Amino acid sequence: MRHAIMTNLVALVMCSVFYTIAFEAVFVVSDKLQQSMVPGLIYGSVLFFPHGVRVLTAYLFGWRSIIYLLPISAAYADLGGDAGAILEGLILALGSLVACVLAFEVLSRFDFIERDYLSVPIDWKSLALAGAGGALINAMLHYSLNVTDARASGAVFIGDVLGFAVVLVVSMLFFRLLRERS
Repeated sequence: MRHAIMTNLVALVMCSVFYTIAFEAVFVVSDKLQQSMVPGLIYGSVLFFPHGVRVLTAYLFGWRSIIYLLPISAAYADLGGDAGAILEGLILALGSLVACVLAFEVLSRFDFIERDYLSVPIDWKSLALAGAGGALINAMLHYSLNVTDARASGAVFIGDVLGFAVVLVVSMLFFRLLRERS
C-alpha cells in the first residue's frame, strides 16, 4: 500500500514538473514567436507545449493522468475574476485533460490506434493522431463554452497540435540519446 502511494506521488510530482517546464517554455519560446508573427491576433499560443505533456501523460497513465495533472493544470488555469470565470477556468483545466484521455479511448475503440494502447508500445503516428484528437476535443470545449469563436478555437487546435509535435520530437530525441548512451 505504501509503495503504491509513493509511486503515485512520484508520478504526480514528475508530471507536474514536466507540465510546469512546458508551460513556462510557452512564455519564452512561443509567445515571442507569436508576437513577431501576428501580435495580438490569435487567442492562445502558437506552440502550446503543455498539450504535449497532457498527451504523453494520458498515453502513459490513462485515466490516472487526470489525477496527476489536475493540480498543476488548475494552478495554471486563468482563475482571475468572478466565480463564473473561476469555474470556467477549472472546467477548461479539467476538460483539456479529459480530452486527451478520451481521444486515446475513442481512437482505440474504433481501431484507429493500437487497441490496448496502455499495454503495448505505441507507434508515433498513433500518438500524433491521439494528440490531434485531444486538441480537437479541447478546441471544441473552448468553443462550446463561448470562450473562443470559431477562428480562435482553430488557433487553440493548431497551437495544441504544434506544441505536441515539438514535445514529441524532443522526447523522442531525448530517449534516443539515453538509449545510445547506455
